[in-house]
Amino acid sequence: ILSKIYSLQHKTLKGNATWALGIVTGNNPLYIKDKKDRWNEPVIKGKDISPFIITPPDTFIKFEPERFQQTADVNFYRCSEKLIYRYISNRLIFACDRNQRVTLNSANILIPKLDGVDMRIIMALFNSELYQYIFQKRFSSVKVLRSHLEELPVPALSGSHCQSIIRLVEDIKTGSSIDLLNEFIYKIYKLNKSEIDHIKSRVK
Repeated sequence: ILSKIYSLQHKTLKGNATWALGIVTGNNPLYIKDKKDRWNEPVIKGKDISPFIITPPDTFIKFEPERFQQTADVNFYRCSEKLIYRYISNRLIFACDRNQRVTLNSANILIPKLDGVDMRIIMALFNSELYQYIFQKRFSSVKVLRSHLEELPVPALSGSHCQSIIRLVEDIKTGSSIDLLNEFIYKIYKLNKSEIDHIKSRVK
């Protein structure tokens, strides 16, 4: 199955993305608060991220990079659109942030730079059942590393395929099931029923 997947014409994110880590404060009890005030702002944690959705964060931080142990360049947090994914996870869990929010180090940042590939396409592929199978079979990890993500295939898609995926993503964000997206991605790779049943039986 993996050979069949990788035989389809594709690119990867290696050399085609920028990456950033979330904030390491060095002292969470001091810097992370559970109430909003006039000085602080929401900070996204790994557990706030579900496939396609970011739950409104319930923790807040006064963003003072010079006081923290580690931060990415502020431009990564403040960019107009970025993917955020759970770092500690045995599954791929991606969502898109368009609100220029900061993240803690349990939530890392990916900004794809594949010509003509909408960020929502990457989010759809990586959240799909098929890509959970690829990730778990190839890496069997409880951490989602940049090196893992750089090896995942991004297939060459027609304009109509891209439009269909984006429409399915928007439907999911308003409450529709992911099942139709999963089926569509299986069709892209021309997987048969036996192969799909095998994948479904193996994905944790």
